Amino acid sequence: MKKKHRIDHRFKTEYEKWCLLPDLTEEERKLLVSMTEEEQQECFYRQVPFGTAGMRGKVGLGSNRINRYTIRLAAWGMAQILGAGKKVAIAYDTRLDSKNFAEEAAKVLAEAGLKVLIFDRYSPVPLLSYTVRELHCDGGIVITASHNTKAYNGFKTYEASGAQMGPNKTEEIFRWMLKKADPLDVPHCDDLAQENIEWIGEEIAEKFTSAAADCSKLNNSSAKKDLSVVYTPLFGSGRDFVLDALEKDGFSQVHLVKKQARFDGKFPGLRKPNPEEPEVFRIAEREALREHADLMIATDPDSDRIGAGVIQDSKAFFFTGNQIGALLADFLSRQGSVKGKIMVTTVVTGDLGSRIVTSRGATVIHTLTGSKFVCEEMNHMEAGEFLLGYEESHGYIGGMHIRDKDGVLAAMLICETAAWHKTQGRTLLDALEDLYQEYGYYIDEQDSFVFEGAKGAKEMQKIMARLRSRRGSVFAPLGKPDKILDYEKGVDELPRTNVLKFFFPNGSWVAVRPSGTEPKIKFYYCIRGKDQRQAQDLYEAVQTSVEEFLRTFKF
Repeated sequence: MKKKHRIDHRFKTEYEKWCLLPDLTEEERKLLVSMTEEEQQECFYRQVPFGTAGMRGKVGLGSNRINRYTIRLAAWGMAQILGAGKKVAIAYDTRLDSKNFAEEAAKVLAEAGLKVLIFDRYSPVPLLSYTVRELHCDGGIVITASHNTKAYNGFKTYEASGAQMGPNKTEEIFRWMLKKADPLDVPHCDDLAQENIEWIGEEIAEKFTSAAADCSKLNNSSAKKDLSVVYTPLFGSGRDFVLDALEKDGFSQVHLVKKQARFDGKFPGLRKPNPEEPEVFRIAEREALREHADLMIATDPDSDRIGAGVIQDSKAFFFTGNQIGALLADFLSRQGSVKGKIMVTTVVTGDLGSRIVTSRGATVIHTLTGSKFVCEEMNHMEAGEFLLGYEESHGYIGGMHIRDKDGVLAAMLICETAAWHKTQGRTLLDALEDLYQEYGYYIDEQDSFVFEGAKGAKEMQKIMARLRSRRGSVFAPLGKPDKILDYEKGVDELPRTNVLKFFFPNGSWVAVRPSGTEPKIKFYYCIRGKDQRQAQDLYEAVQTSVEEFLRTFKF
């Protein structure tokens, strides 16, 4: 006899507390009253947690949603670990509630006795990282959900180095949040007009774009002037900063996609403002064809990620994050000797970039997923040692002046890479094909499968357990794995984390991890073949095998 699914009603107590909040608007009160029991459970069954990039979730009412109460609670937790008298910078992107949430965080920190520097404009992630370092702050916050849909927002936390806080500190913040006797009653000042809060903007923004321009690697002004670029900021905060950095570096043919240039957190016409996805380039592609542009680039709302594409033979080609990383690694490692230099990447990032730079004398360090782990390695380096840091998810760090993914500097370096190849009579696509000819053909892709809510979290746990027990048989088209790394057990002195990586005799690998910030489980493929056909056939066969495996789970 089939057991009935029993709903855990502990969420009801939390829901009822929220219904009694005195400062709810009439609209908010109506939304709470109209919630079904299932909606109540999803919104109140837990405290929205911290993941690999801070606290992120859907905006709405409830302890498992992003709203002024959970933002205040997170800011209060951060105040507890930093202490009164410390200095914190706060930035926010163009999402609908980002500015309001930033101000709520500022009011909490100021009331707790911390000095707050808050931006007077929409500001990208790399600017916040730079500001924390430049103004000697003790921490930083960015209100953003990066490339997620308009329904999401979040709370990223930074340490004094300008890097995102590591797991130990974010877990400590979360413990403080859970300890708060009444999480809905967080002390905060009434307004922003008080001595602990200072607005910042123009001066630090100017220094930031100048620091990006100082990282230029191409000393060829005519090559830069000759490159035609189409840029879309996808309604996000990167717009003015990317344009300014490119202008300072000498790029004069930059065409802004005006239909996607205004600041708009509704992201009209976009399913998701994610530069990893070719569909966000639809308007840019039309304009690139009309302008006969050499390059298309796009940054996401907080401008920590960047996508790129080219038009070749009247067709658009968009690069994966791994391909962009390999092209940057190739370009940077051609600008003088790289012996003694270090590139930092992650355990789920493709191998091509690493093979290129090691063949030229550089060293590669692999970290866990997340720019904070990349930046921890940077903190141990001298400026002359660092070559490049990147993740497969379109995040690149090209300079020591910041400690997070930087779509602004990456835009400049991608343009320089394209300009340099153009002087050699090549497009970026031609350059990539040359690399495949030399190092082998790679297909580096990622598949994500969504598992929403509490039920979804349990399903993802089952999937990881099944993969551990089957020891690679799910990926049978690649053969039997000759090595399996389970990062939950500890690998290479890295922090323990729920990641599995399967290595195969032909040089391919597959890695699997549940996302730390989204309700997804991710499969990362690095498929190597002697040519494109062989690599493609292997990739498609493995994809089919994974999809068949996942059909037994409820997603």
